[in-house]
Amino acid sequence: MSAAAAALVVGPLLTVVPAAQASTTIDWKPCTDKPEVECAKLAVPVDWGKPDGDKIELSLVRRKAVEGADKLGTLMYGPGGPGGAGAADLKSRAIFTDPIYQRYDVVSYDSRGIGGSSPIICETDNQIRSWPSTAEQFAKQLEQNKAYIEDCRQRTGPIFDHVDTISDVKDMDAIRAALGEKKLNYYGVSYGTLRGQQYAEIFPDRVGRLVLDSTMDHSIDNTWDFMRTETYLREEMFGFFIEWCKKETTCSLHGRDVPALVKQLYDKAANGELTDPSDPARKLNPVDFALSLERWVVNERWAELADYIKSFEQGAPMNVTAAPLALRNEPSRPIWCNDWNIRINSFGELSRLTDKLAKVAPNVRFTNYNTWAVVCLGWPGKPTNPPHKLKLSKKVPPILITNSRYDPATVYPWALAVAKQSKMPLVTYDGGGHGMYFRDTCSRDHIHNYLLKGDVPPPNTHCPVQTQPAVNSTLPLPPSVADFIG
Repeated sequence: MSAAAAALVVGPLLTVVPAAQASTTIDWKPCTDKPEVECAKLAVPVDWGKPDGDKIELSLVRRKAVEGADKLGTLMYGPGGPGGAGAADLKSRAIFTDPIYQRYDVVSYDSRGIGGSSPIICETDNQIRSWPSTAEQFAKQLEQNKAYIEDCRQRTGPIFDHVDTISDVKDMDAIRAALGEKKLNYYGVSYGTLRGQQYAEIFPDRVGRLVLDSTMDHSIDNTWDFMRTETYLREEMFGFFIEWCKKETTCSLHGRDVPALVKQLYDKAANGELTDPSDPARKLNPVDFALSLERWVVNERWAELADYIKSFEQGAPMNVTAAPLALRNEPSRPIWCNDWNIRINSFGELSRLTDKLAKVAPNVRFTNYNTWAVVCLGWPGKPTNPPHKLKLSKKVPPILITNSRYDPATVYPWALAVAKQSKMPLVTYDGGGHGMYFRDTCSRDHIHNYLLKGDVPPPNTHCPVQTQPAVNSTLPLPPSVADFIG
């Protein structure tokens, strides 16, 4: 190992604090790079199984309620991801609109292994550049992943093996206690909803008002069901594109059999004959082609999708850079692979799953999120936070779940499953989008009424599609949520 590499191995360990110095209160000070926001550190155990052992410091940020507010306490913001930096999100923008700051201080933090909280360090980016299409490619990716995992572990130190969501949830409770709050008021969006669910399971008597916005479903315990639910939603959305193109004469494929044309392109890709219109030197395999469609599908950019598909037929280059197969840098990998049983054990299994997806969703066939199966190739052992159905104690007060019907990331069947498992109310926005607080005024009103007044909507509440965006109907997505949906 080089001297530079050795320095990296030692570097993260310098953030470890001896147990005797563990923090019990939070010393807020103006952030050096943004004085109008407050920053702080809080020490927590590296391993919650050894609470008196070594500590790491979490990086926290707070935006205070307006002067003289009739405060309800503190609201914790839980970002998306996995790997979203909550402190960085909250420092960069207020996240919530003024009504929240009339009653709450808002706090967030960089979860362990992320940003300012003992970040996971790896020598190189091990992005999956292409879905393995041969046994040799599969074997090469497996060995590459194993070497990468070991490198990250050596460079990062013991925190690498303790970044699952259960550990994160215990950190959340340590923050609550250090803030002097008897209950945790929490808004989690996207991957942040998993923290909220598991906090309610582990600390039922400490739950205050808790929002799960665009929710994960941790009861999915196998690779196929995860892939299937994600991919089928894209197929539904592609169906809207087909209908749009039938009706809209400006569609460049109007009057054409779009599914037949798409199938021809998949067949060419399978035969090694499909050329990337943005890079004539590159051949696309079927998964590459499927993923190249995704940007247009998830954002409902139908005219551009039609032009893109037609560009293959015409051989005319488009001014677009093809997205690589995926995806997230550390620390998302150890978090995900410890939270989910998304595992593939052989090239034969990978091929069978890919073939099954093509039958369930013949037009889209694959999604960016399905690549997690290859991201976790070679991950040692079973997940430390294994998937299971959400089981809430009767001590848990009403919580609020929101989701859009056509969410491209946390798909609607997940929200239905979480609502059923928790027996908690679900507010459905009948359109698309991810992060309902930032996308739909009706959903946001329900969230405000819940957080500010404790009002819980009746079961099966729906918000209609906004055909004409209302004034201030959308807010900027926090960076971690925008990153999650690309």
